[in-house]
Amino acid sequence: MAKKASKLNQANYDAIRDHLFDRIHKTGEEVKNDFANILRTAIETKAWEHFTDAKGAPFKNLVEWLHYTYPNGTSMGGGKHAINYEEAVKLTEVASDVHSALRRDMPKVKAALARKREGDEVSRKRVPRGRPTLLARLEEEKPEFHRAYMRGQYASVTEAAKAAGLVKARRNENLMRAKSAFRHMNSKERAEFVDWMKGQ
Repeated sequence: MAKKASKLNQANYDAIRDHLFDRIHKTGEEVKNDFANILRTAIETKAWEHFTDAKGAPFKNLVEWLHYTYPNGTSMGGGKHAINYEEAVKLTEVASDVHSALRRDMPKVKAALARKREGDEVSRKRVPRGRPTLLARLEEEKPEFHRAYMRGQYASVTEAAKAAGLVKARRNENLMRAKSAFRHMNSKERAEFVDWMKGQ
């Protein structure tokens, strides 16, 4: 596969990543017919070499970069409607050069995905029951906030849901507890507490 002759800057690589992210995360039944072409551009320019993971480490290959969370990568498979690796391989069957580039790292990716699935099974036990429901509601009712969450703009689903207005922000629980404790103090304890507060 021939490399692009012209020199590209980081803005060009960012645009390639963004185009891929958009195609990977298109919802509903929208046709992803240009996915192979955008992926070809990423392969020809070796776009993944112009990004690093959250720790600043370079990506070993195209597929590792595709799976990594946006904005460092393209979050492949990271959502209900997002194209996963197996679907990407099928979608590129008509483009032999792109198809070959994806298949080259298949064994490594399958092993990594198997490890991820095992990790997901463990982490699912720790995730509150409301999170999957909240994520589904976010995707269905507030897709722009869901996309922002998938790009890493929010630290958690709950934070994205609060920004979208799906979850009301809780009152300050520490303040509520302090007020409650103060109400239950006797006059001597209140005086001691007030003196302590002045010292803070």
